[in-house]
Amino acid sequence: MKRSILFTILCCVCVALPSAAQTAAPEGMVQIPAGKFWMGRTQAAYRDSIDKVARLQMDDRPANHIELDAFYMDKYEVSNADYAKFIAATGARAPWHWPEGKIPDGQEKQAVSNVNWFEATDFCKWAGKRLPTEAEWEKAERGGLDSKTYSWGDDPNGIAGEDGKPPTLPANVNKDQAGPVGAYAPNGYGLYDMTGNVLEWTNDWYDINYYAFMPQKNPKGPETGKYRSVRGGGWTDNKGERLTTYYRQYSDPELRGSTIGFRCAK
Repeated sequence: MKRSILFTILCCVCVALPSAAQTAAPEGMVQIPAGKFWMGRTQAAYRDSIDKVARLQMDDRPANHIELDAFYMDKYEVSNADYAKFIAATGARAPWHWPEGKIPDGQEKQAVSNVNWFEATDFCKWAGKRLPTEAEWEKAERGGLDSKTYSWGDDPNGIAGEDGKPPTLPANVNKDQAGPVGAYAPNGYGLYDMTGNVLEWTNDWYDINYYAFMPQKNPKGPETGKYRSVRGGGWTDNKGERLTTYYRQYSDPELRGSTIGFRCAK
């Protein structure tokens, strides 16, 4: 009788325990589910047949069927207000364009920029997070639409709106700087500004040939390199190749640029 009661209690406890899939995402983050996706360009392009700019022909191919564990991604890019809290807590340097080290008036919600890779990494560590790998970033950017040219599908002219109609890809909120976070439409995972606003640092070193030998599960990029991978279209990229899901860019990790910001993963 006692064994029967004990077995019943244990079963109830096991049923009550939440699974990883049921665990609530940390505040301000979205869970990106585990599974496979096609990383890289699966479509043929006119530039493939042109003997010009080798990087454009090589660095997004061959496409790889990558398997990733589940992870969390910030819903929004890190804002100036977020970064100011980090500065106050750690004594880190402010972006060079902030007058007297203070956020420009009215730009608290603007995506932070002029932050190099090391500073972005330090912010993420301070927040108990990390920069996403390039594979994580691309899966998150695709929003569950695998093998599509854009995060909203294959139509270059629109993002699906709440009414089901594809409005025009939003123009830059400001023509000479990044806009407030959340200015661009969310993708299928509910992540904002994955296409547009600022380019985003990833944790990976950049290698033009990496897709030819990358691991097929949880790739973390090359072990060494000169540049770090940067993904997503910035505020200077309103249309074209740079807004595609597979387009890769890179930057010196010491560089601070007005078009480069970041978000964190966990």
